Amino acid sequence: MAGSGWERRVLPVCVGAALVGALALEVVAVLLLRQRGGGGERGSEARRTEAFPFVSLASLLFLLGNVLENARRFVTASPSTRGVMLAGAGQGWDYCYSCQSHVPPRCSHCFSCNVCILRRDHHCTLLGQCLGYQNYRYFLCLLLHGSVALLYGCVINADVVLSLLQEGTSVQAMLLLLLPWLMLLMGQVNITIFIFAFVTDVCIVGFLFCTGFLLFHSLLALRGQTTNEWFEGDRQYDLGWKDNLREVLGNQGHLVWFMPFIASPLPGDGITFRTKCPRSEPLPKSRDL
Repeated sequence: MAGSGWERRVLPVCVGAALVGALALEVVAVLLLRQRGGGGERGSEARRTEAFPFVSLASLLFLLGNVLENARRFVTASPSTRGVMLAGAGQGWDYCYSCQSHVPPRCSHCFSCNVCILRRDHHCTLLGQCLGYQNYRYFLCLLLHGSVALLYGCVINADVVLSLLQEGTSVQAMLLLLLPWLMLLMGQVNITIFIFAFVTDVCIVGFLFCTGFLLFHSLLALRGQTTNEWFEGDRQYDLGWKDNLREVLGNQGHLVWFMPFIASPLPGDGITFRTKCPRSEPLPKSRDL
């Protein structure tokens, strides 16, 4: 089972790691090129006064390290029922005909992973792993650091593109960012400017994608819901935003955003979940006949 799982994930994981590495190397190259020569009006005086971008490179490496480690832990922290002792059918349990076993509430079968997932949200195709009880923390942190890193790449590359197009018009710069392939085919830009513009577009699309997912799943975490429960309007597991965050981020939820190595045990077991106390309804008054 484990071997087949890794065979399924190796392609998306390798492609994702290669893309992250390529973008990181490009941003590092841009930072170093900006430091080596100011050019234009600033000339040699700017080259002498401009310091080595130590803070920028350190920030980029910090973000990149968080992205890669959170992605690795997201994939390895399997939220499946494999190796989990399911004592037996309880109240609210269902029967999975694929696994031929009773499964607890909020657990459902993933046909991509071919196993039931505790507190299943959805299957992440890009990483080949389901989002569930054990790895929700790493998913949120991955989206956060990924969004910041991509925004950083957007700013750095856009600044380079605009500086290379100082002699051009604002319309030309806008077309370059929106349609870099067309500008290259028309001979309006050279290959160097095209690469910077293309990487900028990739960073913008990735930033919007990660930010959208981050906002949506942060809302779900605050409401104590999964995606399926959100569609169904089910809020029986909403314990208040503080307890809801503790359920997915652990007891050290305020620290896990900074480093994936920080231990933050989850308060539950992924099998039983606390629910909101139902409001007691008044008993009907008896009538005297």
